[in-house]
Amino acid sequence: MSETVVRRTVVVTDPMGVHARTALAISKIVGQGKSQVTLIKKDRQAKATEVLQIMTMVAELGERVEIEAIGPDAAAVADALEPLFAGMFNDETQESA
Repeated sequence: MSETVVRRTVVVTDPMGVHARTALAISKIVGQGKSQVTLIKKDRQAKATEVLQIMTMVAELGERVEIEAIGPDAAAVADALEPLFAGMFNDETQESA
């Protein structure tokens, strides 16, 4: 059985960039899923479950980040991550952040 691979490019539109709250929300969403997710910005990569790795990517306003998800729920995880790059948090991530 082959794994589903989803790649999406998002633009950081949150004026604060990808900050600690965003990184925590990303890691929580990915941790709840079954797919492996990597964030890629130019020559930097971060495991999407690792808050420190996400933050050290230093993704700022206007920069492009590729979401690469591999696994059975890859599309759903990518769908859930996209709004975070615009600074949009749902109630669940706000409570935990």
